[in-house]
Amino acid sequence: MTTSSEGGGRGFGSRLLGILSRPLTLPLLTLRGRLLAGAGLLWAVLCITLLTYGWQAGHLLVDKTNHQHLRYEAELIRNSITYQVNARLQVLERLAQHLSEPIGDALGTRQLDALTPLFEGLVRFDLDSRIVDAWPTRSGIVGARFPDRDYARFMHAFQQPHVSAPFVSRLTGDPLVMMLVPLHDAEGRYTGFLGGVVNIDQSRLFKGFEHLRLGERGHVTITTAAGQRLYHPEQRQAVVELPDTLPPALDRALYGWQGEAEEATTSGEPALVAYRQVWPADWIVGVHLPNAQAEAPLVAGMRRITQLAWWALGLVLPVLGLLIWLALRPLTRLARQARELRDGQRHLLEIPTRMPELRRVIDVINQTTQARRANLHDLTRRKALLNATLAASPQGMFVTDPRGRLTFLNEALNKTLGTSVSQTLESWAHRIHPEERVPVREAWRQSLARQQGFMRQFRFVDHEGKQRWLDIHTSAIHVEGEFIGVVGTVRDITQHRHDDALRRWEAEHDPLTGLLNRRGLTRRLEEALVEWQKTGDQTAVLLFDLDHFKPINDQGGHALGDRMLQRIAETIRGVARSSDHAARQGGDEFAVLLTGCSLDQAQTLAEVLRERVASLAIEHQEHRWQVTASIGISCFQPGDREIDAMLARADAASYRAKQGGRNRVVIDEDKPRSVTG
Repeated sequence: MTTSSEGGGRGFGSRLLGILSRPLTLPLLTLRGRLLAGAGLLWAVLCITLLTYGWQAGHLLVDKTNHQHLRYEAELIRNSITYQVNARLQVLERLAQHLSEPIGDALGTRQLDALTPLFEGLVRFDLDSRIVDAWPTRSGIVGARFPDRDYARFMHAFQQPHVSAPFVSRLTGDPLVMMLVPLHDAEGRYTGFLGGVVNIDQSRLFKGFEHLRLGERGHVTITTAAGQRLYHPEQRQAVVELPDTLPPALDRALYGWQGEAEEATTSGEPALVAYRQVWPADWIVGVHLPNAQAEAPLVAGMRRITQLAWWALGLVLPVLGLLIWLALRPLTRLARQARELRDGQRHLLEIPTRMPELRRVIDVINQTTQARRANLHDLTRRKALLNATLAASPQGMFVTDPRGRLTFLNEALNKTLGTSVSQTLESWAHRIHPEERVPVREAWRQSLARQQGFMRQFRFVDHEGKQRWLDIHTSAIHVEGEFIGVVGTVRDITQHRHDDALRRWEAEHDPLTGLLNRRGLTRRLEEALVEWQKTGDQTAVLLFDLDHFKPINDQGGHALGDRMLQRIAETIRGVARSSDHAARQGGDEFAVLLTGCSLDQAQTLAEVLRERVASLAIEHQEHRWQVTASIGISCFQPGDREIDAMLARADAASYRAKQGGRNRVVIDEDKPRSVTG
């Protein structure tokens, strides 16, 4: 165990010597290491600051350059697609000028092989949206009608060049786009329309999109204004319906917006994007450039600059380390002598130095060491005296540290708990009675946390398995405001508890019958009254004395009377429930408190009790002695404030039972409900 002086002197001296005696080669724990780390940290902060400003400036420049590049690429790709669409529409318009009359097989008579790179086929529709001619000629195509197609309704309504929305052919099942121009006769009347079939899976127009790449991961997308994606590098289907929720920039582009923005790619990666409108086809061209790709040159440059900075740091640090080592050589000698001072190999530090700061440190250590030696000598004497005092105490005592770990245990406590008990508080806790273990342990933890005393009485199982009652009092020890531990006393109060329990039992029980006496009955009646006032649960009481008991005492003697009273008590116990309380108020007067019992239930129990008492007999000197019971029943009523009111009513009912012929049960102010036994 430790005392306050020992904790102060030894604690400060040990901490100071421990710090100074650590090897100066440990990084970050020495002045040398910290100075070197500080220099490195300063260099790192400077490099990070410069790199941060460089990154911001480079990022602005790269961002501006990427936007210009993206804008240029978007315009270039849009113009290329617009040109290809317009070229196909112009070819159809020139061909339409030679097909003024809706005669069959007009397309088959012309040399149209030159149109193969532009269209996968040509079809001619009349005013009923019926195909009247097709190239190349295929069975089942001519004569088919498509009045429900959006492109047919558009052409009949507006009669101008048009690029249809993508659709799936009912005849071939291919994904198609129709490029359409109106047909007119020689007099300028509208006679139908001519369509160029573009197969999305086969057309050179869509196949050419695969070559539109920007770097490794930059790409182009083609989307219709109706929300159908015609092309994406990772797209597996010819036409994909876009989801309802779209990136804001794409959502605006579907309504005709053009410009640049930032949005996430399909994989969730941030990217720069530019949208342009292909007006002849009502398509939107999207040019996507991932930020990682756009910033790759900047990242590579910054990485190279960072590597150069670390190389420079690697060259500077050794030089700084050498200079610091030369400046701190005296501290190395100080550390070595401090270790010798700690191990008792020297009594003072002797380091010649001209550094005033180090000289002051050496003087303070020498003064502290001398004071510590004096304190240790004094503490040793005090510790021996305190240990002897505690060991000689006839009362069990123990001491713990601030965390509750046992540091001292005297012989008296060993005898109280048994020598086989392990000297740890944790092992003691396992021997506490299970019903009290949790609250006792929690109270002990709270006392340590609050640094306060602990007082508790609880059951404890000793090494022989016997249950004891212990009384523990502890006091918290504070020295100059610091909590350093706990000192406690332990008393075995088992016999005291047994004596108290016996006295309490004797104070409330009749020694002859073992039933409650008048005091015990009164206390339980008062408790029942409080419970009835709270919950309204009915409680009844039976009061009776024995009929024909006096002749037993007068003729048979008091011993025979006592025997009869004991038999009556056994009879009452046999009838009463486990929650009921039976009492002998004095002489041959008895009472039974029936908790949670209505008057009807009480009457039933009373009748059973009356019958059993009447059937009870004692034979003595060839004479048979019997008694009967006149029982009165009452219960709490709304006006009751004390138990005397209910007892008075029950007593009056018992008196009426006697007056009515004895051996009866009468309920409070009512006429008798039983017949004579």
